Amino acid sequence: MYWILISSILFLLSLAATLARCPVEIYWNPDVLYLPTVLTDVLQNGGSLRSWSLASSPYLFPDLPLVFLSSVIAGHPFWGLVGFSVLQVCFFVWALGRFLRTLEPQVPSLYSFSYALLTVSFLLLLAEKFPVLYLFLVPTMHIGAFLTALWAWPYLYNEKAPRMFFFPTLSLLVMSDRFLLLELYVPALLAWARRYGRGGLEFPTISLRFFLSGLIGFGLHALLRTFLSMQAPNRLPILEACKRNLEDFFQWVLHGELPGIFLFFALLTAIWALFRGKERGFSFGFAGYFQLILIGIPPFTGLYSDETGLRYTVPAFYMVPALLGALVISRHLGKRKNSRNVALLGAILGLGGYTIFSSPKSLQESWIFAGIPTPPEAKCVDELHRTEPFVSVVADGKTAKRILVYSREKIRAISVDYSTLEGSHLLSNREWYLFPPEGPYAVIPEGLGEARVRSFYGNPDQILECPNDNKAVWIYTEPNTIRNLLQRPFQKTK
Repeated sequence: MYWILISSILFLLSLAATLARCPVEIYWNPDVLYLPTVLTDVLQNGGSLRSWSLASSPYLFPDLPLVFLSSVIAGHPFWGLVGFSVLQVCFFVWALGRFLRTLEPQVPSLYSFSYALLTVSFLLLLAEKFPVLYLFLVPTMHIGAFLTALWAWPYLYNEKAPRMFFFPTLSLLVMSDRFLLLELYVPALLAWARRYGRGGLEFPTISLRFFLSGLIGFGLHALLRTFLSMQAPNRLPILEACKRNLEDFFQWVLHGELPGIFLFFALLTAIWALFRGKERGFSFGFAGYFQLILIGIPPFTGLYSDETGLRYTVPAFYMVPALLGALVISRHLGKRKNSRNVALLGAILGLGGYTIFSSPKSLQESWIFAGIPTPPEAKCVDELHRTEPFVSVVADGKTAKRILVYSREKIRAISVDYSTLEGSHLLSNREWYLFPPEGPYAVIPEGLGEARVRSFYGNPDQILECPNDNKAVWIYTEPNTIRNLLQRPFQKTK
C-alpha cells in the first residue's frame, strides 16, 4: 500500500512541475490548436462544420467533445487544453496499469498500478530534456489511438468486454482516427494468430465482434468523408522516408542522443517481448507487435521526413520503461516485485532533483501557472485593433491559428497558402474565403516574405509595428486584390 501512496504523491508532483515548466509553445502549436480553432469558429463566429476542411484524422471523438467540455467549463480554450492534459495523463496512468496487469497477472495489482504511476512520472520529468514526450499532454497527435489500444487490450485478452459500449466506442474511435487500425487491430490479429493459429478458425468468439467494429468504424470514416472535407497528409515515397529515418537513427545513436536511445530500446523491448511471449503468454506478443508497428508507422507510411516524424513513434517511447520493467520482473515472478519500482524511483528522484535545482531553458517561455499565456501575434493585433479598424488579419497558418484562438478582441485571422498567397484549403473554413469581409485588412508579412507580399498584394497603405515586439503589420485599406486571391481557389471548386 505504501508504494501506491509514494508513487501517487510523486505522480502529482511530477505533473504539477511539468505543467508549470513546460514551454508555452506546446499550447500554441498549430496542430494542437486545430480543434480549438474549429470550436472557436463554429461556436464563436457561427461557422459551419461542413464548410471546414478537416484533418485526415478528424479527431471527432473523444478529443473534440473533451476539448469542448473542458473549454466551456474552464472558460477559455487554453484552460480547456490544460484540463485535457490532466485528464489524458491520468487516463494514461490507469490504462497503463491495466495493460501491465495482462503482462504480469501473477503480480499483485498494486505493484502494477504503482509502476504505472512511476513510469508516467519518469516520462513527465524527462520531457524537459526530451520535448517530444510532451505530446501526451495534448490532443490531436494520435495519442488517443495509443491510449485506446492500452485500454482495449485487457478486455480482448480476458475475452470479456462490456457489450453496451465497448464495440460501439471502438467504431467511433476508428472513425475518428484510423491509426487505431494499425495500433490495436493489427497487433491483436497477430497476437491471436500466434496463439491460436494463422487460420483464425480458433480465434476467441470476441474477435468476430471486435473486427466487425473496426470494419464499421472504417466505413463510418468513409461515409464521413462524403459529408465533410478532409485533407490527406503530405507523404514521401516509402523508400525515401525509410532512408531518412535510418539516417537520423544512426546519427542519434552515434551521438548518444535521446531519440536514438529511445528508438533503440523500443526495438529491443519489441523483440524481447516477442521472445518472452512464447514463455509468459501472448499478451507479451501483442506488446511486441505493438512496439514494432509504432516504430514502423512513420517510415512505412511515408510520414517521416525529418525529426518531427517522431510524433508518430512517440507512443513506443512511452512504453519503453513500462515494458522493460515488465520484462525484467517476468524472469523472477514472486521474488522482489518492488525491485523495479525502487530502480525507477531512483531515476525519478534524480530527475526531480534536476528539475528543482535547475531553471527552465527560458523562464519567460514557461507557463509557471501565470494566467493565460497569449502569443505575441495575438497581443499585437489586439493592441493595433484599438486604433486601426481592420476587419481581418491575413497570415501564415501557424500565426492565423494563434490569433484566432487567443485574440481577446476576437479578431478573424485567415491563413493563406505560402506559395501563392491565395486562400488555403488546408485545415480551414472555405466560407472565410468565399465570403471575405469588406474593409481594411491587416497582413503579417513574417512567414510569408515581404517581397512576395508586395508582389501579390501590392504596396501597403500603411506600415505599423507591434507594440510588444516591433514586428511589422501592413494595412491595406482597399484590399480588392487580397479578397480576389482569397476567393480564387475556392471559386474553382465550390
